[in-house]
Amino acid sequence: MVIYLAMAIELPTWAVKAIDKIRRSFSWRGRRDAKGGHCLIAWPKVCRTKELGGLGISDLKSLGIALRVRWPWLKKSEPDKPWASLPLQVSKEVEYLLSLAIITEVGDGANTLFWKGKWLAGRSIQDLAPNLYSLVPKRKANRRKVVDALVDENRVADIQGEISLEALWEYLDLWDTLTEVELQDGASDKHIWRLSSSGVYTTKSAYDALFEGAISFAPYEHI
Repeated sequence: MVIYLAMAIELPTWAVKAIDKIRRSFSWRGRRDAKGGHCLIAWPKVCRTKELGGLGISDLKSLGIALRVRWPWLKKSEPDKPWASLPLQVSKEVEYLLSLAIITEVGDGANTLFWKGKWLAGRSIQDLAPNLYSLVPKRKANRRKVVDALVDENRVADIQGEISLEALWEYLDLWDTLTEVELQDGASDKHIWRLSSSGVYTTKSAYDALFEGAISFAPYEHI
């Protein structure tokens, strides 16, 4: 039941603490209640993957993020589904994980964000030209598609405010890059989940990505 809830909504902090209290007690004492002295290792360490020295018990907050990133991924990869047009509330954590996980091979450019999508050799304009991107209002960065920006050149109208020298240089470099882009009419954009070998979202790959950078534990195979 908890998994289904975490897939749909972000669990409140109080709920996570209450569930973890039961899980912690059962793990150490085999019963519902256990005092602090019975818990020999800090719970966050227990909830690390075995490769990182934990016991492989899921961290509920991280698992929830990994589960909920499924919906914006499906909205991108299956835009023709009836539910894809429904408004989707995405937390900052989910949006950040999604931005790390997806790269795009542009077809007609109709399903890829111009400013934020990673469609230029696996990188976004947000990454390549941060000073220029800072001049684009968030609402436009979240809506402008590649096809609109390239065909109608609406990208120029998106830039607002005084352009610094750094932003100007970034714009000129970007202009040169965009002249080499050719859209393909009738070919859908291909979104690739770079965290898995199949190129398709999996909960495990999303969950493991949240622990990237942590120090691995060599003897984990014996746990």
